[in-house]
Amino acid sequence: MHEDVHVYLNSQISSSKEMVISSDEQRNGNMEAVQAATAGPITQTPQSNQSAGGRAFSPDGPIRVSRHGIPCILFWAKRITVTFENQTWLDLTERAFGQKATVDTDHSHCSEESATLYLNFGDTRNSKALAMRLVLGHDGDLGFRLLRLELLLNGSTEAAFGARAVGAPAGRSFRCGRVSSQRPDALLPPLPPPAGSWAHWDVTLRGLQLQGFAIQGGQFAKARDCATSTSSPAVLLGLAMALVLLLVLAYALHMLIYLRHLDQHYESVASPLHFPQLWACSGTEGKELLRSQAPECYELQGQQNYRIYV
Repeated sequence: MHEDVHVYLNSQISSSKEMVISSDEQRNGNMEAVQAATAGPITQTPQSNQSAGGRAFSPDGPIRVSRHGIPCILFWAKRITVTFENQTWLDLTERAFGQKATVDTDHSHCSEESATLYLNFGDTRNSKALAMRLVLGHDGDLGFRLLRLELLLNGSTEAAFGARAVGAPAGRSFRCGRVSSQRPDALLPPLPPPAGSWAHWDVTLRGLQLQGFAIQGGQFAKARDCATSTSSPAVLLGLAMALVLLLVLAYALHMLIYLRHLDQHYESVASPLHFPQLWACSGTEGKELLRSQAPECYELQGQQNYRIYV
């Protein structure tokens, strides 16, 4: 299976300079393909283009999928790259957007509960065409979220990725500078590979903007940036530790204030001013009280001594 994938990727690289070559070719000094794949941001003319499925691609706009003439999916990315076995970097951007776009979206569809964007980047007559499938879920008033992303080859799923916090509230779009399956910011964590597939794939979407359902005017709504809509585990852990530390400091401060209050209380209790009437008693009365008790104590002690000697 790996040999078939390499054959397909090599054929795509040799037939189109939109692809990024493998690391071996880079070391051999083939800079033409590298320059074609690592060029700057794609510039597009104000002329629309038609995909194989007949859907219009505005050069300055996203890929649109409609249901009953109403857009249900909007998809845009500044760059789409796929990596196979950490060697071959495939740039699919120009095949998806621009005047030379050849991507086919015929297998995309929408319903009330879910939507699927199917991007076929190869010739539809080629049984080994590489495709990407994005599955969106509809949460009603809560908006939409990306459930999973799949890479397909020869019509079968080669790799699947979950989606962590990729979505937006109703009437908003999702935007992020980098959505990738590669760590450390893996918003697309890899799922267990399908049976019989052990290949390692990675996908990266740079400058991603996505919207599903509740699309007004066929254009992206106000975007919710991933920097504010998602929080990494490290950030959440840091916030939790800061909260715990704040609670500990507050408790320590409370105990210090309480102990100081107790000290002041006991000092005031032990002060002579706290019992003025007792200290105002005459000294003679105290002496008489001691004298009246002294003989009794002496007699008891004498009785005890007497009993011991007998």
